[in-house]
Amino acid sequence: MMVNKNTESSNPLGELIPEMEKREERIETSKVIEAVENDYEPKGGGINNILLKTASMVVICFIMLAGLYILVAGHNAPGGGFIAGLMIAGGMVLLYLCFGKPFPDAMRVSPRILLPMGLTCALGTGVAGTLFGMPFLTHAFGHVHIPFFGNWELTSASVFDFGVFLVVIGTCMTIILNIGENK
Repeated sequence: MMVNKNTESSNPLGELIPEMEKREERIETSKVIEAVENDYEPKGGGINNILLKTASMVVICFIMLAGLYILVAGHNAPGGGFIAGLMIAGGMVLLYLCFGKPFPDAMRVSPRILLPMGLTCALGTGVAGTLFGMPFLTHAFGHVHIPFFGNWELTSASVFDFGVFLVVIGTCMTIILNIGENK
């Protein structure tokens, strides 16, 4: 009998340790349930998935580069300002979905400013023709030598495409951000 008392007295906290572990598990479970009931959102907003955020950063780089290529090549090949604007706006929407509210706060230019800038650019190319006695939206072009790039063609159609590009980005992002704000 003495041996049994020594084993029991040598570990007086033996029965308390499993009880403490059970209590900690219940506390953690109650915190999760409380967070779900209170519509928990990650601190930065957006989706709290590191794999999605990392993969989207790689994909967004390709989306932006493809959009810029389509914008530049659009006056001589299929594409142009509208399609390029949709691609860039799509990449920005993906950023907004992944990173939430910090993304629009970090934008250097408000999307609402892009609308009048793009309209001015597009309208300016139309009015430029009338200033030289030509019909509205008359196409003009020329060649310029740019170091490291060689001979580069400048056209009024590319300036018009750039204006459309800005208008499309501004419109899409303004709509998406307004929808996102009104939860």
